[in-house]
Parts: sequence; structure tokens; C-alpha cells
Amino acid sequence: MEKATTNIKNPKARAYFDDVTEGKKPAVQLTAEEYEQGINEFDDGMRKIIAEADEMIFRAKLGDLPEALSFSYIAQKYFGKSRGWLMQKVNGNKVNGKIASFTAANSARPCRI
Repeated sequence: MEKATTNIKNPKARAYFDDVTEGKKPAVQLTAEEYEQGINEFDDGMRKIIAEADEMIFRAKLGDLPEALSFSYIAQKYFGKSRGWLMQKVNGNKVNGKIASFTAANSARPCRI
């Protein structure tokens, strides 16, 4: 997992936020604009880390379950999709440059039982 400060483009702001996240007194001073931009980029970085952690937790909770289930049946019956589509979501594969994951739209779809 990368650091939340990796997204900060301004090297001066990155150094500032690196110091803060490490519990150090910042060695540089930022203007209000640099600070605001840095906070926004740091926030984006934190959101990415949280999303990655959520995916890791999800996969850890599944454990060996994927090997015991018929993903073809689940994908078709409950999502109306292919086994490959479901496996991309479960495994967090990169698809068209983005990490495949379940979204609110996927989970909000009513199940056909």
C-alpha cells in the first residue's frame, strides 16, 4: 500500500505532510494555497488507501470460499453476469486501467431469488 502523501504533487507540500504524518515538526512552511491543495491531495490518497484496505478485508473474509462455490452460478443467478466479471470484482483485477470492485450500484441491484 502506498503512502497517503504519494498523491501530493508539490514536493514542498509532500515534505510538509510527510513530516506531519510521521509525527515530526514540519521542516517547511506552506502558503495557505499550498496547504489547501496538499490537504485535498492527501485526502484523495487516504481515500485510495481506505478503498484498498476495504478490498483486502473483503478478500480476507472470503478466505477459501471462492474455491468451494460455483461462481458461474452465482454470477449468472444473482448478477446476470459472467463468471469472469464476478471473479474480476472478487480478485480486484485491473480492468481498463481501473481496479474492478463492487460499487453501490452493483450491491444495490435486487437479487433474483
